[in-house]
Amino acid sequence: MLRILIAIMAVAALAVPAMGYGTTWDGSPSGQLEIHLELNCYIQIEWQEIWIVFNGTGDWYSTQLANVAYAACDDVSKYPTDPWGGDAYYCSDGMYYESGDGAVIFVRSNNDLSMAVTTNGDLTGQSHGGTLDTWFTVCLAPFQIAGSPLLGSVPTGGEPGHYLYDGGANAFGHANNGAGPPGSVAGTTYDNWPDQYPFPCATVGQNWTLGSMAPYIEGTIKFLGRVHRHGMADAGDDYKTTLDVLFTTP
Repeated sequence: MLRILIAIMAVAALAVPAMGYGTTWDGSPSGQLEIHLELNCYIQIEWQEIWIVFNGTGDWYSTQLANVAYAACDDVSKYPTDPWGGDAYYCSDGMYYESGDGAVIFVRSNNDLSMAVTTNGDLTGQSHGGTLDTWFTVCLAPFQIAGSPLLGSVPTGGEPGHYLYDGGANAFGHANNGAGPPGSVAGTTYDNWPDQYPFPCATVGQNWTLGSMAPYIEGTIKFLGRVHRHGMADAGDDYKTTLDVLFTTP
């Protein structure tokens, strides 16, 4: 009888379900891995030419300040360096001259980049203090922003790019289609040198900013000068002014 009882108890023990158990996690069962690469910002600024000189040989001229393609100077109309340049004999309101020579800056950047240009007044005689009405122009050619070349073709050699115009609010304007600023003369574009927008130098401290431009940025920035001559009414002197150019990055 005892054997039977023990057997029954054993069978009963086998029939009882096992007790439940829990799992304890020491730490989180899930996570996120990060892959890092520290890439330095690289900005290259080459001041290839810092002088803008009216040299009397490669300069251009027109009877209008803007919205017209200037023509190469000829002996009949006199050069900007000639005492009679722009005299009323040739043009009743003087002659506008564009420098054939320009200042050139090459830039390359893998980071956002901005350029600010500040004027310091008209061309001023260093001996007598007289002034000549002065402007500057800015050409991006060839140039690419965010890895894409700017449309347009400048200068006459056909380099891709275009000229900047006054976009308002102290900013350079540039539409990536080679077109001129809003309200410009119908049919006139600013992607054909030397037809471009003139920025006045008269106001000291006037500032224009280009950017922020997204990388990849690479290209040539060329500055040209423009002056209004009135022949012998302009005193003989060594005339000079400057433009302050500053590049910044976040």
